[in-house]
Amino acid sequence: MITHLVTRPQADQEPFASELRLLGREVCFDAVFDIVFQNSAELDLSDVQAVLFTSANGVRAYQLNSKDRSLPALCVGQSSAEAARECGFERVYSANGDVGDLAKLVRAKLSTKSGVLLHPAASKIAGDLQVDLDQFGYVYRREILYEAMSSKVLLQQTCQMLKENKINEISFFSPRSSKVFLALVSQENLVSSLEGLTIYCLSKAVADCFEQICGVKLLVSEQPNRADMIKLIALNK
Repeated sequence: MITHLVTRPQADQEPFASELRLLGREVCFDAVFDIVFQNSAELDLSDVQAVLFTSANGVRAYQLNSKDRSLPALCVGQSSAEAARECGFERVYSANGDVGDLAKLVRAKLSTKSGVLLHPAASKIAGDLQVDLDQFGYVYRREILYEAMSSKVLLQQTCQMLKENKINEISFFSPRSSKVFLALVSQENLVSSLEGLTIYCLSKAVADCFEQICGVKLLVSEQPNRADMIKLIALNK
């Protein structure tokens, strides 16, 4: 059986892991960072026309800081859109891509004159959504509501499985998780143990993090979303 290591934070591991199991994978976990939510005062939505979500964690953070679900939710992809619907938003739109695609969705759905675009996010984010929106005249406001705290060490089980070549595949959904994982692997002197593994990457930016690693097979999802990652994995049995 093929063993697949999932590096996503615990809250994001399902349903991805369930989909992997349906493909016949044995799944193991080692989250390379954890999400820490910040408690703040109720969000001021008086001038907001829509909420922008670039991750399911952004939805969870919003849920902790506002009871309002009346605004449209514009989401970067499938996972954040699913989380928004589960949270209670009725008007949910998905860009099914990256932050550049989300900016295009904003331009297609929203007017520059109708109010602020609220982005619940962490202090560090991928891409530059604000620059993409500023150039078209939108008013953008980011609220820092959570932090992604990098792990300090790999799980002992992960180290042992890498040493014994018991992991066949690993998936990565962001450049940050890739870089943290590589730093932890290097810390354990296990970089050579990656040789022969298949690395599934959500985007080329993720794959670029592994350019200097010898002997790995890098496969990049056609579109940066979970559904296309699963399709890619299904093609490589």
